[in-house]
Amino acid sequence: MTVLLFDIDNTLLDFDKAEYMALGKIFEQYHIEDTKENRAIYSRENKALWRSHEAGEISREELLTTRFAKAFRALGVTEVYDASAVDATYQRYLAQGHELIFHAKELLDRLAQEKREMYIVSNGTSKVSRPRILESGIERYFKDIFISEEIGKHKPSKEFFDYVFDHIDHAEEKDFAIVGDTLTTDILGGKNAGIKTIWYNPKHLSTQEELVPDCEIEDLLEIPFLPVLS
Repeated sequence: MTVLLFDIDNTLLDFDKAEYMALGKIFEQYHIEDTKENRAIYSRENKALWRSHEAGEISREELLTTRFAKAFRALGVTEVYDASAVDATYQRYLAQGHELIFHAKELLDRLAQEKREMYIVSNGTSKVSRPRILESGIERYFKDIFISEEIGKHKPSKEFFDYVFDHIDHAEEKDFAIVGDTLTTDILGGKNAGIKTIWYNPKHLSTQEELVPDCEIEDLLEIPFLPVLS
């Protein structure tokens, strides 16, 4: 039976809602107008840094200690703040968001009944990801949780998956599939690791020619019926 590796953010837990709430609190605390335009500016700066990190161009520490400096500058904030302290507050707010994605609980219940072996593979930070996983009530479904910050490697690198497989008993005898919402981390990571890939794509985003997943789904409850899991 295929072993499932699950991404967390926007695959099982609604990161968008957690981020929306956390960023709103930061804007309020630092007297920034909470508008679509300002949220888009933050998102642009944050995503650019994450792309650089995933490409190995900057460290996670550099990302976390500079993103609010860059975002505040782009937002026209003239007062000087400690960007690391702002980020620490933001992550504390993020850790409070643990709402499940639609049908996530039903999926995990079904897979548990089928006695599927399941693991979490996340590019998140420990102080954000672990509280969210715990508070959501889904920790009990998984045999282990692998978080890139703790490993020192991140998706989509092969080294991240090598670490995961090295810490799963008899991994060489098992068949794996990764489930995730992001082509450039989850699907590319799965391909780098030589395992099956299942793209959770409820927003109907376009695939990239070089990153075509083995399966594409729009509802998590499609997973138990996928031929690649037989």
